[in-house]
Amino acid sequence: MGDNRGNTEASDAAAELKHFPNRKSEAYFYGAQAGAVPDGWFCRRHLHHMMFELNLVLEGTQLAEVGGASYRQGKDHLILVPPMMLHAYRAAGPFRFFVMHVQIDDPVFLNLLNRAKLLLLTPEHELNRLLLPEMKRILQLAEEGDAPKSKLFRSVYTIMDLLESYIAAQEGPGASADVLPIRIAKAIESLVADRHAEEAIAAGWMEALAEQLGFSRRHCYRVFRDAYSLSPREYLAVLRQQEAMHLLTGGEHAVEEVARRIGYDNVQSFIRQFVKWTGTTPGAFRKQRAGETVYLTPLELE
Repeated sequence: MGDNRGNTEASDAAAELKHFPNRKSEAYFYGAQAGAVPDGWFCRRHLHHMMFELNLVLEGTQLAEVGGASYRQGKDHLILVPPMMLHAYRAAGPFRFFVMHVQIDDPVFLNLLNRAKLLLLTPEHELNRLLLPEMKRILQLAEEGDAPKSKLFRSVYTIMDLLESYIAAQEGPGASADVLPIRIAKAIESLVADRHAEEAIAAGWMEALAEQLGFSRRHCYRVFRDAYSLSPREYLAVLRQQEAMHLLTGGEHAVEEVARRIGYDNVQSFIRQFVKWTGTTPGAFRKQRAGETVYLTPLELE
């Protein structure tokens, strides 16, 4: 009989192996700005889809409106804006600030931020004391310009780890993520960004969306409203407004083309709606090239 010890040893070795799933994470450091603004400066009401914002006052005072609540943001106060939350800012006298956004392909993490609703973090807040050094380190690296990306993203992921650990500890065991609100949000974004230009957004789009996801319209409305404090229809309107402003200030698109791109089959209807949004016509808005629109994040789908 032959000696099978080699086969046995190989089999035993293979049996001791434990295979782990492949995992990938992509973070996009987006729209970071630092500077000083005069009294009278303001940033219009807007939202960011699939990314969160950290807004830090370095000197002076900023008045913030986040999720329908008003805050007075002083030196070293941090504001954390979760995805799809409406917010606006204005100066209470001259002030200096640093703001950054992070887009991350992790719906569970994004859902965690929305559940926590940690908005204003004062210097006395435990989480502020953890995040502030990383924010200032990122600002320093960004100002250097040629700093290695690995150092920048080390601080970005440290911030995410601090947020995730703190919120999970506050929630305790048993809390779970509901990714349906993000699935609904992505489907709404597709209505604006991922369709043929000549296709108008149909009147029954919400019913069709709910059916596509396998839930009732009422259930989709409720979970979306609970997660983001605005209705799916309001979210669609904000996306259309922001995308129209992007197209008007970022290129030479004709007004008719902009109307088609965001789902209007009648250019006059689009113009009337744009006037309601901004107080001016698309043509006048383009000529003004309002500088405050740099805060708008582009509508990009995977």
